[in-house]
Amino acid sequence: MGTLLSTLIYNAPWLIAWYRWTQGHPLPVPLLTIFLMNFFLGWTVVGWVLPLAFAFNYNPVPWVALWLVKLFPPSGHGTTPSNSPSEPPGTTGGESVCGQCGGSGAMACSSCGGRGSWFDVPTTAGGSAELRNCGACTSSGRLRCTYCGGSGKRNF
Repeated sequence: MGTLLSTLIYNAPWLIAWYRWTQGHPLPVPLLTIFLMNFFLGWTVVGWVLPLAFAFNYNPVPWVALWLVKLFPPSGHGTTPSNSPSEPPGTTGGESVCGQCGGSGAMACSSCGGRGSWFDVPTTAGGSAELRNCGACTSSGRLRCTYCGGSGKRNF
């Protein structure tokens, strides 16, 4: 019984992180990083407390998390910083987010107003509405941004 309890306590940081990750909560570092830190360094006080803090989405030492994210890039879950600390927000390597499309690279089609398709009103009482597709955007409602060329970024 004592061995089981001590094993649960030792593995608590990554078990809590795994549970919160499956519930959709963001983690400051990838789940694998929390597991590896706990597995290899959990016998030390810092090696157990730091993964536990990360499991509850608390980042006590931001530079440690940035270093760990660079070492172990995330695989889709959790949050990661998109910029290095030396760059201003909204920039990545001499580029900034396009102000026209908001970084998506696409804008609403001006021909259909972003709808893509619409129903024409029947001209007679017995007529039926006809679905019309926009030829300018091929029924997607979106066009490539003319300001950034679809990249979502503007050069300085």
